[in-house]
Amino acid sequence: MTSYDFSAPSIYLFGSAALCAWLVLHASTQRKTPFAVSYIVLMVCSVLYALGYGLELATPDLAHMQAMLRIQYLGLPFIPLAWVAMAWSYMDPRGLPVWIGRALLALSIVIFLVFQSNELHHLYYADLAYSREGTLAVARITKGPLYWLYILYLNLSVSSGVVLLFRAWRQSIPLYHRQALSLLLGSLFPWLLHLVYLFGLSPRHLDLSPFGLAASGLIVTHAVFRNRLFNVLPMARDVVFEGISEAVIVLDGSDHVVDFNRAARTFFPKLSHAAIGLACTEIDEDGDFARALQRRDRFELTQGQGAVLRHLEVHRYDLHDRQSRDVGKAIVIQDVTEKKALMNELVRRASYDELTGIYNRHYLMEQSAREVLLARRYRRPLSVIVLDVDRFKEVNDGQGHLAGDELLRNIARTLRLRLRSTDILGRYGGDEFVITLPETRDDDACVIAHQIRQACVDECGVSVSLGVAGLFEDAPDDFDAVFRQADEALYRAKNSGRDRVERYRPEPASV
Repeated sequence: MTSYDFSAPSIYLFGSAALCAWLVLHASTQRKTPFAVSYIVLMVCSVLYALGYGLELATPDLAHMQAMLRIQYLGLPFIPLAWVAMAWSYMDPRGLPVWIGRALLALSIVIFLVFQSNELHHLYYADLAYSREGTLAVARITKGPLYWLYILYLNLSVSSGVVLLFRAWRQSIPLYHRQALSLLLGSLFPWLLHLVYLFGLSPRHLDLSPFGLAASGLIVTHAVFRNRLFNVLPMARDVVFEGISEAVIVLDGSDHVVDFNRAARTFFPKLSHAAIGLACTEIDEDGDFARALQRRDRFELTQGQGAVLRHLEVHRYDLHDRQSRDVGKAIVIQDVTEKKALMNELVRRASYDELTGIYNRHYLMEQSAREVLLARRYRRPLSVIVLDVDRFKEVNDGQGHLAGDELLRNIARTLRLRLRSTDILGRYGGDEFVITLPETRDDDACVIAHQIRQACVDECGVSVSLGVAGLFEDAPDDFDAVFRQADEALYRAKNSGRDRVERYRPEPASV
């Protein structure tokens, strides 16, 4: 009965397989992220590869060697897929895109089936012979065309993974530099030794790839415990920088563009890969953006016109190095058009009467009180008119509330057409309107009131009563007092037969 002859290389590979198996067990206890899952698959493939090759080097004959190759090829075809998936998910926590994963899986399955059925077609291994080199059993292989297809697939996948990990290392913040570097170096060792074997430079024609797995395992073990590889992964630039909705532009100390994200192109169409190195003024057509950056660290900017007008909120953050030297600026831009429209709508609803479109009671009183304070301060005249629709209840009762609402809208429209832009018009409540007239004496206000009364008759088909009061030298200095005086005059107009204007006159002081 033949027996296996275990040498130092075989024992080394068994140790490598044991280390990879331990990493599989440890990774399986962590969160099942796309990175952890792809890493587990890669390590399982590595265990099969190292274990099978270690036994292959100790096999006593060709039959046993073929059996050991079958063990290795349970994992070898899937190493390219696992390698790319691991590197991709380190860069992007969402994992490998489904269509790429399916394409690589299909190719791996084809290679697996081709190898397992090689005795039928000999397209993978054209010939396989057994020989001994001292204590080692060495396979003498004549490689077929499909073997080279697998080698091409393997090297393209591994090189792509290395490029992704290199990008992760270069783009990661300092906190993740060591973690990314450990993963990159751990991936390089097996690949570089594979290239040595591929170019016929390895001693005794040994496949050195599985020997690199031990060194790779030690480096990754360090990353697992020292840098918390499975617990904390960086959010790479492509996910964070490109994925955020706000536009970001990075400028150097001379205000030249050094980086930008996808959202920034929405606001500055000139931004492209060719724009790197351009001055900030060259990407800004109007120049408003560049000028504002020099003066303020927070400002608003408008772009476009008419229906496509956009409101932008811009924040400038100065960037400093470890010696606190100014090295550039990060510009964050947010489109606040919808927010601004919503705020304007909220202000409109809080300030205007929904039925008539003029000021509501609260805003009317607030603005009028402000005008009274200004009139008192600068000793300027001011008058107030209070208007009430005569027999408005009869309109509601006889024609319905919709007719009453339309009447109030018509009266508000008539009043607006006869007032100055500086006058304050509001609906006090029900069918009562208030007009505050800055820079207007009460006798002039009476003339305006008569014009309004006649216009309501002619244009709205309804009579109104009006009370007028002016701001007297010895009167209280708040609007409520003037309003009460105008309301008192209105009460006299209603009691005197309606459809008339009454002016407030203070009662003479008793002697």
